[in-house]
Order: sequence, then C-alpha cells, then structure tokens
Amino acid sequence: MRGPLTLVITAILAAGALSCTRDPQVLKRRYLASGDRYVAQKKYAEAIVEYRNAVAKDGRDGTARLKLGDAYHAVENYTGALEEYVRAADLMPDNVSAQVAAGRGLLLAGQYPEAKARALAALAKEPKNVEALILMGNALAGLKELDSAIIQIEEAIETDPRRTLSYANLGLVEYAKGNKAAAEAAFKRAVEVEPTSLAAHLDLANFYWAAGRLGDAERELKLAVGIEPKSVTANRALAHFYFSRNQRSEGEPYLKAFAELSPDAGAKLVLADYYLAQNNTDSAVAVLGPLLKVKEGFIPAQIRLAAVDFAANRRQQAYQRLDEVFKREAKHEGARLQKARFLLLEGKGSEALAVASAVVAANSKSAAGHFAKGLALERTGQSDLAIEAFQQVLQLRPSTVQAQLKLAALFLDRGNAAAAVGFAGQAIKSQPKSAFAHLLLAKSLLRLGNLMGAAPEVMGLAKAVPKSAEVQALLGDFYWAKGDLQRATASYTQALQLQQNSIDALTGLVKSDLAQKKPESARARIEAQLVKTPDDAPLLMLAGAMFTAIREPQRAEATYRHILEVDPSNIEAYGRLGGLFKSQQRLDEARKEYEEMARRSPRAAVAATTMVGIILTLQGKHADARKQYEQALGFDAKAAVAANNLAWYYAEDGTNLDVALRLAQTAKERLPKSVEVNDTLGWVYYKKGLTSRAVTALREGAEQSPSDPGIHYHLGLAYLKNGNKKEAEQALQRALKLNPAFDGAEDAKRALASIKG
Repeated sequence: MRGPLTLVITAILAAGALSCTRDPQVLKRRYLASGDRYVAQKKYAEAIVEYRNAVAKDGRDGTARLKLGDAYHAVENYTGALEEYVRAADLMPDNVSAQVAAGRGLLLAGQYPEAKARALAALAKEPKNVEALILMGNALAGLKELDSAIIQIEEAIETDPRRTLSYANLGLVEYAKGNKAAAEAAFKRAVEVEPTSLAAHLDLANFYWAAGRLGDAERELKLAVGIEPKSVTANRALAHFYFSRNQRSEGEPYLKAFAELSPDAGAKLVLADYYLAQNNTDSAVAVLGPLLKVKEGFIPAQIRLAAVDFAANRRQQAYQRLDEVFKREAKHEGARLQKARFLLLEGKGSEALAVASAVVAANSKSAAGHFAKGLALERTGQSDLAIEAFQQVLQLRPSTVQAQLKLAALFLDRGNAAAAVGFAGQAIKSQPKSAFAHLLLAKSLLRLGNLMGAAPEVMGLAKAVPKSAEVQALLGDFYWAKGDLQRATASYTQALQLQQNSIDALTGLVKSDLAQKKPESARARIEAQLVKTPDDAPLLMLAGAMFTAIREPQRAEATYRHILEVDPSNIEAYGRLGGLFKSQQRLDEARKEYEEMARRSPRAAVAATTMVGIILTLQGKHADARKQYEQALGFDAKAAVAANNLAWYYAEDGTNLDVALRLAQTAKERLPKSVEVNDTLGWVYYKKGLTSRAVTALREGAEQSPSDPGIHYHLGLAYLKNGNKKEAEQALQRALKLNPAFDGAEDAKRALASIKG
C-alpha cells in the first residue's frame, strides 16, 4: 500500500512528463528525428509531414526548414522547396549549405539576380566552395554574363576536378555560347570522371537530344536507366524521348515505371491519360481508382473517370462524379468544363452555355473556358458571339489550332471567305499536316474564285486522302470552276461512290446533268436517292430545285410540301412553296387548302398556319398574316418561321419591340444559319437602338447572302446609326448597285445623300 509521499512523488513525475510532452522544443526534436528516419527510408511524403510539424512548433528553426526544403525537392515540389530554402537561408545567413540551396531554387525559378546574391553570400564565407562557385557560374549564365560564368565554373573544376556537376555546368554554358564542341567535351568529361553518374549521362543525353543526335541521346538515356532503374528522372526522360518521337510502344514501359516510382499523383495521371488516348479504358481505370483515396489525386481522377462513364453511356454516373467534385470545390474549373462538354455532347447547348459562361466569369483568362463558351454559342446559333469567344481564345493563346479552325469554318459558313483563308492559313502553320485545315483553306480560296491558290491545296488533299468523299466533291467543285465538266463529273461520281448520301456530290452531279441538258439523268439520280432517304431535308431541297429547273412544278410543289411535313422550321421551303403558288396565281386556292389542313390535322397545324401567314403576306394582307403567325406560336411557342416573321412585323410597326427581340432570338436559336433570321434579328436590334448588335447580325446576313440588296440596305442604315459613315456608304451603294429599284431604294438614296452632306 502506497503512502501519501509516494502519491505526491508520482504526481510530480507525471506532471513533469506531461510538461515535457508539451514542450515545443522537445516535440520539435521528436518530429525532426522521425523525419530523418523517413528520409533514410526514402519515404519523403511521410518525412514532409514530420518536418512540417517541426516547423509548426518552431518556425525560426532554419535547420528544420532546410530539411523540409530537401524533402520537398525529393518529391519534385520545387515551389515548396524554394520557399523553405529561402526562409532557411534568411534564418541562417552564415550557413553556406542553406545559401547554396536557396540559390539553386532561385536559379530553377529563373530569378538569376537573387541566385547570384545567394552565391556571393556563400562565397564570402567559403571562397573555394565548389557548389557555391557552380551556383555563381549558373547565375551569371542566366544573366547572360557567359564569359564570367565559364571562369567561375572552371575555378570550381580546378578546386575539385572529380566533380561531375562542374563539367556538366561548364558544358551548359559553353553550349549557350554556341561552342558545341567545347560543350560536348565537357559533358563527355563528366561521364569519364564518374561513369556511373546518373546526372552525367542525363546531361550528355540532353546535349545530344538538343543537337538532333537522337541515336546518341537514346543510348545515353538507356545507360542512365541502366545505372538507376528506379530513377524517377531517368524513366521520365526516356519516356518523354520516345513519346516526342511518336514511339509510344517503346516509351510505355518507362512511362509506367515513372508513374509507379514517383510519389506524385501527377505522374499517375499522365499514365492514365496515355491509356485513355489509346482507348485502353480498363488500364486507365486501374490507375485512376487508387487516386480517389489520395487528396491531391481525387479531383483530377474523378473528372477523368466521369469522362470514362460518359463515353460508356453511364451518363448519370458521370454527372454524379462531377457532383462529388463540386462538393469539395464548388467552382472547380476543370469539372465545370467537363460538365459543359457533356452537355454539348447531349445537345444541351443552352445549359452548356450557362456552365461555360460561369467559368469565364470566374476566370476571364481561361482559354479553355472561352473555347467551351464558343462551342456552346455556336450550338445555340449565336455565331457572331461564338466568333468573339474563339477570338478571345487566340488573344490568350495565339497558337490554339482548334480555335483557328473554328473561326475559319464559321467565317466560311457565313460567307466571309477572306477571313476564313486567314485563320485556315494560321492553323496550317501550326499543324502543316492537318487535312481539315487544308480543306477549309481550299474551300475558302475556291469561294473567292482564287483557282491558282486553290489548286495546290485541292491537289494536295486529293493525293493525301484520295478516299475522302468530301475531298472528291471539293475536287469536283474545283474542276467545275475551271470549266472542266468531264473531270468535275468524274470527281463527283467518285465522291458519291465513296459516300452514297453525299449531298455535295449529288448536287454536283445534278448540276452537271442539267448543264449537259440531261434532265432525265438528273431526275433519275434524285429519285434513286429519295428511295433510300425519303425524309432527308437537304436532299428534298435539292430535289425541289431540280424539279423546278426541269419544269416539273407539280413535283417541286409536292417536294416542298413534304419538306414542311418533316421539317416545319425550314424557312427556305416556305419561301419556295409560296413563290410557286404566286407564279401560278394560286395563292387563294393554296390559302384555303392550308386553312383546312390546319383545322383538320393538329399535327400539321403549325406548318399549315405558318404557310397561311406567308400566303397572306404575299397577298399584302399584313394584319391577317400577323394574326396567323400569332396563332402558329400559340400552337408552338418555338415555331421558328412564325417567330421570325412575327418579329419582323413588330419591328416594322415599331411596336412590341421587346417581344420582337425575344421572338427573333427564338428563331435564331432554331435557325442559326438563316439569312432571313439574321436580317430580322438585326432589324429588331436597329429599331431598339442596339446598333452595335444590329451591325453584327446584319453583317453576318450580308456575308451569307452577298447578292441580297435588302440586307445590305439594312446594314447600311445600322452602320450610319452607329456612326460608321464610311461602312454605311459602302453598304448602301452595294444595295443600289445590286438592284436600283429594290424596296427601300429611295430611302437608301436619301441616307447616302445625308452622308455626303
């Protein structure tokens, strides 16, 4: 039985032990000792935790910070290493090792004056310190003081001629001076001094690689891996060497070794991305799965696994993975961009636009965000704003080929072939072998009538991808433009053989038949294709035009009627059908028929009611026409043609302009490439006083339809109201030149007179 004295002594000892465990210095030493043990076992991640705990207990311990910097450097966290090295050097100004370590970090960060200052501090304490001399030489090299740098490094070699690092640094500086022979000699001398030095072989390999001596570089890299098979740096270098030469199978083993050996999640993500690029989904998932348990790996792995799920049509699971990311980081840019891509692939352009716009709002410097926004704007028919988005991408990253190609295609689509030529040319400079870039350039040059410029592009494509239906159709267009009917026909024929539903090839052949006065052949081609795809709208439009050309109006009418059954938003079909009725003086008869159809068939009510409105417009009964369009929109609030035509009436009257804008935007979303819709939208903007937007929409329409005087007239008025007198004058003159008697010609003349004063 213990007495009171024993209890008191025990309590005192316990209190003393407790106070020791709470002593920050005691705890710091324990953390440092634990960190040292982990370093000895090369468990750097665990060592970092212990050293950080030590620093937390005593932030002014320079030794602890130096050790933490070394651990960061071992896992290639150079930013963290630099921060700790600099703080260690500041805390221990007389410690040469700390000054040199800080100097090396600053050198790696490109901060050469600061690195030089650290070298001077170390040399002030130890003038013959080899590492400090090398640091000084490298800092001077970074400052372009190459002769002084060579002197410093040669002094280091004289001090210790057995140090391979000195020779390697001398080689780097000699190479920077352009003395390739001297540089090679220095790198080779480093290998001779220490044949088993990993760094020496890697430096020599890098020299050979930079010099284009790839066989020698490969040999040295393999020797480096042979010396240290578990070297992260060597395996990464050899993998990069093979991948840069597109020798993926040779590089794969080294990439796998790099990923397995590196403690960094980024290395494993690189391997996963390689597997994904090879469509080796199972291997990618095997690499990504364990990363979900690692803090720094969870988000990037989850985003990639979401893409895997989406591609496998597990779409709900894909979105759930992204939601898991958002729970950790609500505005994560990569996850938002992935969601935008998914929405675009599902055809949800408006939702994708909202997501991409949020990315850009949070980070205006995000090139990927602007690109995703451009894709969404294009999908929703807002090509003018899409162009602005892709141009913003190029401001941030001028060599982004995908943005250049998008701009080339958009400008070509809207009739601005000159701009398309420029962007396609930029893309070719970056990717000379891009067939799509050459295709866009060839089409643009043909559109401009530049046959001499188009010839090498077209012929080059025909040689490079002779089995492409699109290229053969382009070749047909080229020969047609040259007046070589025989070769054009042969090329169109080959294109149709390669792709039986090629509308471009079929259009070319029908055009060729009609030019050779072979209506039976043209009819036979169309009818054969209609048997295969009777509801294809572009084919039906071609058929309607062909039947009109060969004077078979009844067949043309039946064709246009069928188009409106399968595509009630086909604004061109309404116009052509109305034109037929007017030319045959059958407007009243047709109106009654469509009124009856609207009453009899709810399924056809939208198209029939819209057609009644168009007929009434042609008859000049505008109030009645407007009522029909309003009725059609009552059946379907997104009926594009009715929305467009009603918006035009509202704009002309100057009434309901807010409603007119909403209707015009609805039409634009459904019919993004329609000239009529661009004209309406621009005219509504003009009437609302939004002249900059009016100019944008009307300019797009004018590029799409350069021979339409009405849209040039509207563009001229928009330019004038916007203060662009020179452009206004050009547009108005263009309108009058196309047709001096068009509706609005007198007003155009008055506007011109006001410009000239």
